[in-house]
This record gives sequence, structure tokens and C-alpha cells, in this order.
Amino acid sequence: MKIIDNLEDGYEILKENNISSYKIDCEILMSQTLNISREEVLLNLEKEMKEEEKEKYFNYINRRKKDVPIAYITKNRNFWREKFIINENALIPRPDSEHLVEQALKLIKKDKSKRILDVGVGSGCLSISILKERPYCECDAIDLSKNALKLAKINANLHQLSDRIKFYKRDVDNFYNGKYDLIISNPPYIKKHKIKYLGTIKYEPKIALDGGLDGLEVIRKVISKSKYLLKINGKLILEIGYDQKYKVMNFLREKSFFINRIIKDYGNNTRCIVSTNKDWKFMRPFKSNLKRNRSRHHSDRPFKRGPDFDRLNGNFANNDNSFRRKINRSNGNVQKLISKYNDLAREALSNGDKILSENYFQYADHFLRVSLEQKEKDAS
Repeated sequence: MKIIDNLEDGYEILKENNISSYKIDCEILMSQTLNISREEVLLNLEKEMKEEEKEKYFNYINRRKKDVPIAYITKNRNFWREKFIINENALIPRPDSEHLVEQALKLIKKDKSKRILDVGVGSGCLSISILKERPYCECDAIDLSKNALKLAKINANLHQLSDRIKFYKRDVDNFYNGKYDLIISNPPYIKKHKIKYLGTIKYEPKIALDGGLDGLEVIRKVISKSKYLLKINGKLILEIGYDQKYKVMNFLREKSFFINRIIKDYGNNTRCIVSTNKDWKFMRPFKSNLKRNRSRHHSDRPFKRGPDFDRLNGNFANNDNSFRRKINRSNGNVQKLISKYNDLAREALSNGDKILSENYFQYADHFLRVSLEQKEKDAS
């Protein structure tokens, strides 16, 4: 049978099992079967498949129809600019988590040497992506899962970074190995009772998802310990849930962190907070004088709020991007992103960069899934 015939059979099987992204998934699984890119699959639809290739392809399809995530079937995932080995012992890297890498690279100049700590390393995609771009930095990585650490070590060896990253099976509460310039963490932040309602995420390790009753149990632990693990003016980059911004900000302030910026993901949801470890004891005399001067000023004449008070006197330290136009998934922006990443992928492929091309195609796939899920929700 030809590639096109097997693809169409796969479409039907996944469609019957309510897999909304059935077309993309079949193409990815076919490319994995034949060990060629998706573009090459689509350019060779009339090519005949061997019997063993057909059998391998439909084994993949049978796993996917049970809602097993594509990354766990193909055993790999593109993240940032690299390809990582993935299995059921760690979370699947998602495009939204690349914001942590992006913010880290903005903070570290290329010629600088910094000590980094990755709390909850998982597959190692965050710290490895940073180290690949910052050759003078070194990293310690901790995780509670022995199997996740094995996977992260495999990826470190794959990217030839095993001499610059050290792994420890340790909880952040029980870890101390000196002071760090930067701590990055994508901790568990899903409420315990919500995990069972999250669809395909049920295949991912629960220890990497469960944030306790309120979803903030591990986040609070990471923030509290980071206070002692970071150097003064060291940075903490933390991924959080879309509805946790204000609670996390308040806890950071309680622990004397200064909030530098709040980053939104591709769906315009709050996803990442960048903060600085400050030693506020040196600021106390200044703060008390400032407070006293303000009270004197206010006692001299009444203060009247103008119509633009809230707009002009917001807390700009939080950088909530409040004036940025919100992305509405129904207004065509998702389709624009899909088109943009498909164009970038083709451009990268024409330049001979297959890894970057596949990475962009995965982004396009991600947004297409978002679009399909949104259409299903709207229809229901």
C-alpha cells in the first residue's frame, strides 16, 4: 500500500476515536515510522510502504487512539532549538515553557559565567537549552524522581553537556550547594483534585503535576528556599498556573523578592514570573524616611485623584503588559500563528536546518490543536 492509503486509514481510525488532531498526528507518526520529515512524507504520498513499516505505523496509531501523547509514542520532542528524548518519566516539554529559557538568556550575557539551579529538572530541557546558548555557565539540577534524573542525564550526554551540569536526587527543602546567580523552576502547580480531569495529561507523571490542594504547595516551597539559595540580586524565574499570579506575587513580596516582570504565554495567560532576591534590611531607613515624607506631604494639602490615576500610577514593577492587546483565540490570531510558524519551518528547511524546521512545525501543530479544541468547546 502507498503512504497516502495508510495515512487515510489512520485518519479514519483516530477520527472515530475522537482525536481532534487526527490529521497532524497521522503525518507525525508516519514521519516517525519512515524516519523522514513531515514535508518528505507529503512529497512522497505515492511511494509504496514495506509491510514492516505499515505494521509499525499502525502500532503507533493504536496507541494514539487511546489518547497516548504523541511525544510518548515518538520518544522525542523539539524544544527551543534542540531535540530531546522524552518518555513517561517526565513531563512533555511545551512551547509555553520556552518563555523561561528566553527570560534566562535575556538575563545572562553570552560571555558571562553564572551558576544556575534547575529545580524539578524533568527531562532537562530548560537547563540544557540555556547551557547550549551560554557556554560559560554551569548548572546544578535537582529532582525527586530517580527516573526523571536518568532521562535528564541521557539528554545532557546527547547534547555533550554532562561536564557542565550535575544532577542530584533531592527535594529543594533538603538541598544546599552554595549560592546561585539564577534559579529556574517549572514546579507542579495543578490542584490535586483537577488532575483527573485533564485528558491526555493523565499519562504524564503525577509527581510533576500535583501542586497540592491549592496548587501552590511546591511553588511556596521553591520561593522560600530560593531566598537562601540565591545570591543577593540573584534572579528567580518561575512558571506558574494561569490563575495564580496574584497569590504568587504576594508570597514573593512576603519573602522580600522584587518582581521584575510577568510574562504571558501564547494564549495570553500569565505563565512566568521573573523576580530578584533583595536584601531589604539595607533599605529600611530609606523606606521609613520615604513613608514619613509622604505623610507630611499629604497632611499639607488634600490629595485628589484625577481620572487617569489608576492608569498612570499602576505598579509598573509588575509589568503586567496591561496595555498590550489581548489575544482572542476566536479573532484569527491563532490562524496567523499557525501560518507564521509553517512559513518559518519551510524557510528553515530550505536553509538545510531540519531541527529548527521540525521545531517550528511543532509550534504550528500546537496552535492548530488549540484552535481545534476551541472549536469543539464553542460547538458544545
